[in-house]
Amino acid sequence: MVRATKHEAIRRGLIILGMMGPTPISTKQIHSRLEDFYGFKIDLRSVQRDLSDLSDVFPNQIEVDYDSKPYRYKLPKGARKYSGMSPQEAVSLLLAYDYINPLLPNKSLDPLMPYLEEAKSVLEMNQSIRMKNWKDKVLALNEGFQLSRAKVDSKVMTTIHQALWEGNTINAFYTSSRKKQPSEYHLHPGGLVYRGRISYLICCFDSDPSTIIYLPLHRFNRVILGNKKSSLRNKKVKQLTKDILGFQVSEKKIKIKLKFNQIAGNHLFETPISKNQKISINKDGFVIVEDEVIDDKELRFWIQAFGDNVEVLSPKSLREEFTKLSKSLKKIYD
Repeated sequence: MVRATKHEAIRRGLIILGMMGPTPISTKQIHSRLEDFYGFKIDLRSVQRDLSDLSDVFPNQIEVDYDSKPYRYKLPKGARKYSGMSPQEAVSLLLAYDYINPLLPNKSLDPLMPYLEEAKSVLEMNQSIRMKNWKDKVLALNEGFQLSRAKVDSKVMTTIHQALWEGNTINAFYTSSRKKQPSEYHLHPGGLVYRGRISYLICCFDSDPSTIIYLPLHRFNRVILGNKKSSLRNKKVKQLTKDILGFQVSEKKIKIKLKFNQIAGNHLFETPISKNQKISINKDGFVIVEDEVIDDKELRFWIQAFGDNVEVLSPKSLREEFTKLSKSLKKIYD
């Protein structure tokens, strides 16, 4: 047990060193992070002893502000942040950030900022120069027409994160798309879903706990943390969203058969719909694709994007939908 305790103390010390940055941080803040984010069961006095020892052993990594009461700690000016992050991990994190940043609402990536700054510092080291250059040799582009992100209030996000973390309800002032003024609702949060440029709170109304709904985060004007436990606190968001976020038309899958011209359909040889996809070129030079897919709106949006370069052959019901759509479009443009 003594050996395990020593290992825990070493790990705890390394984590505390990693918390040091240009912004001063208090003992209570460090203690809170150790408990909430790293799972340490430790009293405040032990953290104070850790900081006293670390500041003696690593004076180049921890500067103590003795003028503040209680003491606060930060990275000394000009010092390089301690990091166990490798150059490979640093460049991978920065590339991942470049890719996902346009997909998420403003402020949603703020918790990652300390790690991103750490990654940048790691890549500034001389021995990391090749990995730093690698970031300039690759580019991540998001597919499709890019819309601006919906703006989400940072205070709203903070409170919702806290509610999900603690498993509590919220009182939300929310403006629906059909109203001009916000209404107050008592909600049971179940999770967050980031879907393209719009993100959603998965939840249920206090008055109707059996119906799962999704509300766009940018329509929340204000959120107050409740003191009741959410009925969805132990639910997995993946299960809560299985029937709603895809705008599902039917619970069953459907077998589709599509006819593409070669320019539009050739990419499906390299990027198939699924591993079960069947694809061939008929005698007239058209690409014929067959597969079993979920019957949802996303399927229809995907097919519509090809315009007159694709024809729905089956099922009959889906073909009839596109027949009606083509007639409606003809009326608009005639």
